[in-house]
Amino acid sequence: MFADLHIHTTYSDGIYSPKEIINKAINAKLHKIAITDHDNYFGSLEAQKILDDIDSNLELIPGVEFSCHDSGSEFHIIGLFIDFDNSNLSGLISKMQDERMRSIKKIISHLQSKNIEIDLNKVTSRAKGSIGRPHIALELVEKGFARNVNDAFDKYLSNNILGKIKEPRMSTLEAIEVIRQSNGLPIWAHPKLSSDLSSNIKKLKNQGLIGVEIQSPRYGLNRQSELINICKKYKLLYSGGSDFHGVHEGVEISRNNAINEEEYNTLLEAKKDL
Repeated sequence: MFADLHIHTTYSDGIYSPKEIINKAINAKLHKIAITDHDNYFGSLEAQKILDDIDSNLELIPGVEFSCHDSGSEFHIIGLFIDFDNSNLSGLISKMQDERMRSIKKIISHLQSKNIEIDLNKVTSRAKGSIGRPHIALELVEKGFARNVNDAFDKYLSNNILGKIKEPRMSTLEAIEVIRQSNGLPIWAHPKLSSDLSSNIKKLKNQGLIGVEIQSPRYGLNRQSELINICKKYKLLYSGGSDFHGVHEGVEISRNNAINEEEYNTLLEAKKDL
């Protein structure tokens, strides 16, 4: 396999730095990767600087992943081949960073009301890019309130526990529009098989969706086959990748979790046609 187009770093909720991600990709003998951190592209910028200074054939595809909410459901929309200099994109990134910080302050205030004392400055110091609940979880572990990150979420940070305190989300339309405005390809990441899959696909395609992830370690063969058939039906392109964060057992940056060269080249041709 050829290209892993869904990877996270320490600039969102991954545990490996851009440099470590590059080393993993080189060791896996991949040709192309996309760093797709949540609501920011800072890890991708750092990774490109590293690649510019080393002797490697690995190519970095500019990417981002937007967390969206629409019609009561959560969607993750990836942008590939995007122009980081686009003002619409940078404006949306800035807006999401501000909203994330407001959400974090609310969560910390909630925890403090329960006599769980953690410091905002220490939480923010853990975040290089998009701040989120994992950074609070790490501080809870450090302070001894939880055994590990999963325990912190189970005890303090799950959606059920936090109730109305929600992490910021944009609409799928907003995400797809800004990706296209920045000359990128909007991709639906790891969709679930559900009764409303076809209706969601039609809605997202009408909004400007270009492709769907058909390769993911989350999928079994039945799910992958169904998504391939859906893509054929609605004339959507194939994408995919490991969705690597470094915290999920058995999920690695590897050729097993990548799309093949033909699938990648089809995406590249679509980019050229924009």
